[in-house]
Amino acid sequence: MSVPPVLRRARSSWVAVVAVVLALAASLVACGSDDGPETTAAGGEGFPVTVDHLFGSTTIPAKPQRVVTIGGGDMEAAIALGVELVAGADWFGFTETRGWVKDALGDRPAPKLIQAYEPKFEGIAALKPDLILYVNSVNDKQQYETFAAMAPTIAAPPGTKNVYGVAWQDQVRSIAKATGTSAEAEQVVQRTEALITDTAKANEEFAGKVITAGVYSSGELSAWLPSDPRMRLLTALGFKPNPRIAAMDNGDFYVKLPDEDIGKLDADLIFLAAADQNGKIDPGVTGNKLFAALPAVKAGHVAYFGGAPVINSNSDSGQFSSAFSIGGPLGIKYALTKLVPQLKDALTQN
Repeated sequence: MSVPPVLRRARSSWVAVVAVVLALAASLVACGSDDGPETTAAGGEGFPVTVDHLFGSTTIPAKPQRVVTIGGGDMEAAIALGVELVAGADWFGFTETRGWVKDALGDRPAPKLIQAYEPKFEGIAALKPDLILYVNSVNDKQQYETFAAMAPTIAAPPGTKNVYGVAWQDQVRSIAKATGTSAEAEQVVQRTEALITDTAKANEEFAGKVITAGVYSSGELSAWLPSDPRMRLLTALGFKPNPRIAAMDNGDFYVKLPDEDIGKLDADLIFLAAADQNGKIDPGVTGNKLFAALPAVKAGHVAYFGGAPVINSNSDSGQFSSAFSIGGPLGIKYALTKLVPQLKDALTQN
């Protein structure tokens, strides 16, 4: 599945964007009275609150009414907390509300879907946000500052090192503090952790087994690092991350593996996003002699799931891939029932 790269832009282009955003934001404030009140009065429901994050701290004066999410899984985490959103970004840029997200929304309106990769700043400012959630993000300071010029913006928790490396529990709690839903957050976290714990206990054969997980896309094999949300879920189920992959940590959430490093993929189990909607494995994988020679592959201890062509589809495979990749309370709940059988089957192959 494709992954959004860290955005890199020359400072001059950012200055121009910020100027446009500030001008648009000012004009929106000036004409805001035509559409009724834009924010709740300060105070009440525990507000104002100050949230510390990677780029400092942000004070939210009143319970936000027009929340926009940008970070990976921020939209889904906010929905799990019962927050109604004006707009949100799907991590992979999908243009429809995922089925497993619709189930969680119930009768609540679905947020307008926007893109996180190369976000359209003017369009986001036009939404008149009073809170922007940039929590599980690319951690780009200039991008953060552009959002902060529009509205109070919450970035990744202090100390976050890896791109898209925020643990889902921290993501939920940061979003909850900013939206006045901390009581709901603890319930959501406890329910989700209990579900994972119960699943791990019911599948003791996972405990201590070394797993490599990753993706084949655009002719390249990549492995997910321990900070990736998918790897965090797998290790929470009892698996251990592959130490040879972990040693390649580059500050991102994945690492590319050239031919000379393919041997590092070997583990007790390999879980690879390389299948199409019909379950056919990409010939770039099946035809790779180095991959085929791995002991885990020769023993059948490999499982495949929907890759790049699948994740932005409404197929069953696409729904699973998206839920597994986005993770958090909603994604984990949906993905576990489909994930566990795949892992068990591959692990028990003789």
